[in-house]
Amino acid sequence: MRPAASPSALRVQAILGDEFEVLEFDASTRTAADAASAIGCTVAQIAKSMIFRTTTDGRSVLVITSGSNRVDPAKVASLIGAPITRADAKFVLDMTGFAIGGVSPVGHKCEPLTLI
Repeated sequence: MRPAASPSALRVQAILGDEFEVLEFDASTRTAADAASAIGCTVAQIAKSMIFRTTTDGRSVLVITSGSNRVDPAKVASLIGAPITRADAKFVLDMTGFAIGGVSPVGHKCEPLTLI
């Protein structure tokens, strides 16, 4: 583990400020299981950021959930009043500025509708 150095990590660090320390890992943190292993905690203690896309207007929807949970798209659609679909890699990168597997809950290029 090392202090933030990549452009994405530095962007998140700038948003969070000096009260927090963004760290990068040598081991993969692409999945919740990978992140839990790298940090030394349970998968349930990981907060994962899932990006969806509304099918009506193409808006980005961020769902932050425990790493041990699966997101039910029908429930999310019901909560926001619009149908959604899983976002593809291009949409995620275009809307957030982050690649799938490394989506931060903050610092997105386009502000998403957020559910926690």
